[in-house]
Amino acid sequence: MSRPVGDALPNSLFERLSGRDLEAISDRVIVVCTVDDRGYPHPALLSYLETIAVDRRTIRLAMYSSSRSTQYARREGRLTLILVDDRVAYYIKGTVQELARSMAVAPHNTKLQLHVAEVLADEADPELEPGAYIASGLTYVNPRRAGALEQARQLLAALSE
Repeated sequence: MSRPVGDALPNSLFERLSGRDLEAISDRVIVVCTVDDRGYPHPALLSYLETIAVDRRTIRLAMYSSSRSTQYARREGRLTLILVDDRVAYYIKGTVQELARSMAVAPHNTKLQLHVAEVLADEADPELEPGAYIASGLTYVNPRRAGALEQARQLLAALSE
Protein backbone atom coordinates (compact mmCIF):
# COMPACT_ATOMS: atom_id res chain seq x y z
CA MET A 1 0.00 0.00 0.00
CA SER A 2 1.31 3.43 -0.84
CA ARG A 3 2.03 5.98 1.86
CA PRO A 4 2.33 9.76 1.55
CA VAL A 5 5.88 11.12 1.61
CA GLY A 6 4.99 14.80 1.22
CA ASP A 7 4.79 17.53 -1.41
CA ALA A 8 8.50 17.48 -2.26
CA LEU A 9 11.04 14.90 -3.40
CA PRO A 10 12.78 13.07 -0.55
CA ASN A 11 16.59 13.16 -0.55
CA SER A 12 17.12 9.79 -2.24
CA LEU A 13 14.67 10.55 -5.04
CA PHE A 14 15.98 14.08 -5.56
CA GLU A 15 19.53 12.74 -5.86
CA ARG A 16 18.42 10.06 -8.33
CA LEU A 17 16.72 12.71 -10.51
CA SER A 18 19.50 15.32 -10.16
CA GLY A 19 21.40 14.22 -13.27
CA ARG A 20 24.66 14.08 -11.34
CA ASP A 21 25.27 10.33 -11.74
CA LEU A 22 23.93 9.44 -15.18
CA GLU A 23 25.88 6.20 -15.43
CA ALA A 24 24.10 4.78 -12.38
CA ILE A 25 20.60 5.46 -13.73
CA SER A 26 21.10 5.40 -17.51
CA ASP A 27 19.30 2.08 -17.92
CA ARG A 28 16.28 3.03 -15.77
CA VAL A 29 12.80 3.71 -17.08
CA ILE A 30 10.17 6.10 -15.71
CA VAL A 31 6.46 5.62 -16.42
CA VAL A 32 4.64 8.85 -17.26
CA CYS A 33 0.90 8.66 -16.76
CA THR A 34 -1.53 11.20 -18.20
CA VAL A 35 -5.30 10.99 -18.75
CA ASP A 36 -6.60 10.25 -22.26
CA ASP A 37 -9.67 11.65 -24.05
CA ARG A 38 -11.92 8.95 -22.52
CA GLY A 39 -10.70 9.49 -18.95
CA TYR A 40 -8.44 6.43 -18.85
CA PRO A 41 -4.87 6.52 -17.53
CA HIS A 42 -2.45 6.76 -20.46
CA PRO A 43 1.01 5.36 -19.63
CA ALA A 44 4.18 6.08 -21.57
CA LEU A 45 7.88 5.55 -20.93
CA LEU A 46 10.71 8.02 -20.40
CA SER A 47 14.27 7.43 -19.35
CA TYR A 48 16.06 9.19 -16.53
CA LEU A 49 18.14 10.74 -19.33
CA GLU A 50 15.09 12.85 -20.28
CA THR A 51 14.16 13.92 -16.75
CA ILE A 52 15.82 16.22 -14.22
CA ALA A 53 14.87 17.59 -10.82
CA VAL A 54 15.63 21.30 -10.77
CA ASP A 55 14.77 21.39 -7.07
CA ARG A 56 12.68 19.27 -4.69
CA ARG A 57 9.39 20.65 -6.05
CA THR A 58 10.25 21.05 -9.75
CA ILE A 59 10.99 18.38 -12.36
CA ARG A 60 11.61 19.06 -16.02
CA LEU A 61 10.88 16.54 -18.77
CA ALA A 62 11.80 16.25 -22.43
CA MET A 63 8.95 14.47 -24.21
CA TYR A 64 8.15 14.01 -27.89
CA SER A 65 6.22 17.10 -28.96
CA SER A 66 3.74 15.13 -31.05
CA SER A 67 3.10 12.27 -28.62
CA ARG A 68 -0.35 11.61 -27.18
CA SER A 69 1.14 11.82 -23.67
CA THR A 70 2.37 15.35 -24.36
CA GLN A 71 -0.97 16.31 -25.91
CA TYR A 72 -2.82 15.00 -22.84
CA ALA A 73 -0.41 16.76 -20.47
CA ARG A 74 -0.97 20.04 -22.34
CA ARG A 75 -4.73 19.59 -22.21
CA GLU A 76 -5.08 18.38 -18.61
CA GLY A 77 -2.18 20.26 -17.03
CA ARG A 78 -1.24 17.36 -14.77
CA LEU A 79 0.56 14.03 -14.82
CA THR A 80 2.02 11.35 -12.60
CA LEU A 81 5.53 9.92 -12.75
CA ILE A 82 6.01 6.33 -11.60
CA LEU A 83 9.55 5.34 -10.65
CA VAL A 84 9.99 1.67 -9.77
CA ASP A 85 13.31 0.80 -8.20
CA ASP A 86 14.81 -1.87 -5.99
CA ARG A 87 12.65 -2.16 -2.84
CA VAL A 88 10.34 0.82 -3.51
CA ALA A 89 8.10 2.49 -6.09
CA TYR A 90 7.48 6.23 -6.02
CA TYR A 91 4.47 8.03 -7.49
CA ILE A 92 5.03 11.72 -8.13
CA LYS A 93 1.84 13.65 -8.89
CA GLY A 94 1.75 17.23 -10.05
CA THR A 95 0.72 19.98 -12.39
CA VAL A 96 2.56 20.43 -15.64
CA GLN A 97 3.15 23.28 -18.03
CA GLU A 98 4.92 23.50 -21.35
CA LEU A 99 7.98 25.73 -21.26
CA ALA A 100 9.00 25.26 -24.91
CA ARG A 101 7.29 23.48 -27.82
CA SER A 102 10.70 22.50 -29.23
CA MET A 103 14.19 22.29 -27.76
CA ALA A 104 17.30 23.45 -29.65
CA VAL A 105 19.28 20.32 -28.64
CA ALA A 106 16.34 18.03 -29.49
CA PRO A 107 13.84 19.73 -31.83
CA HIS A 108 11.46 16.76 -31.65
CA ASN A 109 11.08 17.25 -27.86
CA THR A 110 8.95 19.65 -25.92
CA LYS A 111 10.19 20.99 -22.57
CA LEU A 112 7.71 20.40 -19.76
CA GLN A 113 7.87 21.48 -16.15
CA LEU A 114 6.20 19.42 -13.42
CA HIS A 115 5.38 21.15 -10.15
CA VAL A 116 5.31 18.40 -7.50
CA ALA A 117 2.03 18.32 -5.58
CA GLU A 118 2.34 14.92 -3.88
CA VAL A 119 4.87 12.11 -3.54
CA LEU A 120 3.84 8.61 -2.50
CA ALA A 121 6.07 5.62 -1.70
CA ASP A 122 4.92 2.06 -2.22
CA GLU A 123 6.77 -0.87 -0.65
CA ALA A 124 5.93 -4.08 1.11
CA ASP A 125 4.78 -3.75 4.72
CA PRO A 126 7.15 -5.96 6.76
CA GLU A 127 4.38 -6.83 9.22
CA LEU A 128 1.83 -7.82 6.58
CA GLU A 129 4.24 -9.19 3.97
CA PRO A 130 7.38 -10.35 5.81
CA GLY A 131 10.30 -10.87 3.46
CA ALA A 132 8.47 -9.46 0.41
CA TYR A 133 10.04 -6.65 -1.62
CA ILE A 134 10.33 -5.23 -5.12
CA ALA A 135 13.27 -7.12 -6.62
CA SER A 136 14.28 -4.66 -9.34
CA GLY A 137 13.32 -1.52 -11.16
CA LEU A 138 12.20 -1.02 -14.73
CA THR A 139 15.20 -1.03 -17.06
CA TYR A 140 16.02 -0.98 -20.76
CA VAL A 141 19.04 -1.71 -22.93
CA ASN A 142 20.56 0.89 -25.25
CA PRO A 143 23.36 -0.51 -27.42
CA ARG A 144 24.55 3.07 -28.05
CA ARG A 145 24.82 3.93 -24.35
CA ALA A 146 28.04 5.96 -24.56
CA GLY A 147 26.62 8.30 -27.21
CA ALA A 148 23.31 8.45 -25.37
CA LEU A 149 25.03 9.66 -22.21
CA GLU A 150 26.68 12.56 -24.02
CA GLN A 151 23.37 13.52 -25.65
CA ALA A 152 21.68 13.23 -22.26
CA ARG A 153 24.16 15.63 -20.68
CA GLN A 154 23.31 18.22 -23.34
CA LEU A 155 19.57 17.59 -23.02
CA LEU A 156 19.59 17.78 -19.22
CA ALA A 157 21.62 21.00 -19.34
CA ALA A 158 18.98 22.46 -21.67
CA LEU A 159 16.19 21.28 -19.36
CA SER A 160 17.94 22.92 -16.41
CA GLU A 161 18.01 26.35 -18.09
